[in-house]
Parts: sequence; C-alpha cells; structure tokens
Amino acid sequence: MSVFDHVPIDVILNCILVNENIRPAMLIQPADYKEATHHDAKTKYIITEIKKLFPELVMSSVYQRYQGVIVSKHDYNDRTDVSLEEMGKILGYPCYEGFDSIDDNNVSYTITIYVKSKNNEIELLSNKCSDETNLEKYKNIADKAKKVFEKEEYKEMLSGFEVADVSVESLPTIPTQIIINKLLKNASLNKNEMDKVQNILFNLGFGIELQLYFLGDFQYNNPVHRGILLDLLLKDKHDVLKPFVPLQNYPVQSTQVDSIIQELESDLLNVLSKSELQKSKRKSKSKRKKKSKSKRISNKKPASI
Repeated sequence: MSVFDHVPIDVILNCILVNENIRPAMLIQPADYKEATHHDAKTKYIITEIKKLFPELVMSSVYQRYQGVIVSKHDYNDRTDVSLEEMGKILGYPCYEGFDSIDDNNVSYTITIYVKSKNNEIELLSNKCSDETNLEKYKNIADKAKKVFEKEEYKEMLSGFEVADVSVESLPTIPTQIIINKLLKNASLNKNEMDKVQNILFNLGFGIELQLYFLGDFQYNNPVHRGILLDLLLKDKHDVLKPFVPLQNYPVQSTQVDSIIQELESDLLNVLSKSELQKSKRKSKSKRKKKSKSKRISNKKPASI
C-alpha cells in the first residue's frame, strides 16, 4: 500500500522542499479535505503520517490568524501577527510583499509550479502576484525542487510517482469587473473569461451541478440568465463573508453557510432551467473539468499549501 493512499502527493512533495530548506514552510489546510480543524480525522491522520516521514519538521497550529497547520523547521505557535501577507512570507512566496494590496480591478498573475510524472501533474505551489517581476524566483524554486526530488533518500517515499519534470506557469487573472462590463454590453466572453466564471462559481461555494450547468446549458444571450450571472459576479466582487475569513474559524456558521448555499444552488438551477429560451444539448459530464481554487479559506488565499 502506497503512502499516497492516505497522504496527498502534493503534501509530501512540499514537505520534501521544507525538509531540504527550499521552502521555509508549507501549509496543511483542513478545508482542503472538507474539515474545519487539524483535530478532524483526515487532517489529523495526515499530520501524524508527516511526523513519521519527516521527524525534524515542526507542526504549528496555535497562532493567529489560523489558516491551517504550518509545517516548518521553526515553531510558529503562539504568534499573534500571522496576517495573510505574513503567511505568504512564512511559506516562502517570492511575491508575498504587497499581497494584501493587490487591486482586483486590475490584471494580476497566478504563478504556479507544477510537478509532472508520467501519468499525472500536481500543483506544487501557487501564488497570486501583482505582476511577473518575481517569475525567475519561481523558476529557481522549480529547478531546485527537481534536483531534490531525484535524491536517493526520497525514492522509496516517492515510489509510484516518479518525477519527470518541474515547471512554472504564469497566467493572467482576469478582473471580475471586466466580465461584468462585457455582459452589460452584451459582448461574448472568451474562453479565459468563461474559465474565470467557473472559478467564481466554485469560489462562491457552489457544487459541481451548477458549474456543469454554466458549461452546458447556460444561455449568455438570455437576459434572465445574464442578469443572474451579473448578480453572482457582484457577490464575488463584494464578498459579504470577507470579515469572517478564514471561515473554518467559525465551524458552526460555516456549516450554516454551506447549507444556505446548497439551497441557493437548487433555487438557481430551478430558475435558470425555467427561464431557458430554448433547450440546449448538455455536454457530456465526463469531459468537464472542475476548477480547484477556493477562497472559502481566505478571500486572498496565499496558496493551496
């Protein structure tokens, strides 16, 4: 039985980087496993296994503001100054400075490091940056990562996931306001903008059914549909839950929010379906891909780990 059956490969890869001093820390976020705290079953198990694999690493979970378990060679327990920007610094993101002041009305960039094996591709590290000034720093991390993943001491640990390459990708992040402006002008959305809509739906907490509807049956030329989308885009731009992030700090309220969103999704699907101008053939679900970025942890999430 592989260790990957219980511990996500991206967690192990990032722990290797911390162990090798390529990253100063990584973050295990309970919300990634649909849990609220590190005391919940799956997150607790992952932490236990990481301690066995990397006994020198320290787990910090008693700090403010809590976003997950910080895995590092340093102890961050009892810290009271861990803002979103400070977390970026702790995690070793090259463009952590000014993270809190990124203007979401302007184009920014998501810079991601990917690890590729023969049959898979894993997101190793991802960060939102105001520009591409630090792109070379990410490439430097990727180059160092590829070398350490080839070390003999990690071969057994990575058995079943032989690293073929480590690469960097920089993609512009389209501001929500640009999509709003295009919809108001009845202009068509391009592929990148439609992908952005999918991410927004996921970030708002909606399930796969609504996302699939927008990929298949949603009618951009339908004024009712377009009005509903404009409302959702405004909710993304002006997130009423922003004062309560990270939401997992409020487990009772988080459960209530999830329940309300499920009911809202059901009503949205009902209204969208009943307001269709004509029935469109739904695309095969097997060909659709769900986005994987969430801001239920934080409105400006430093990264997945």
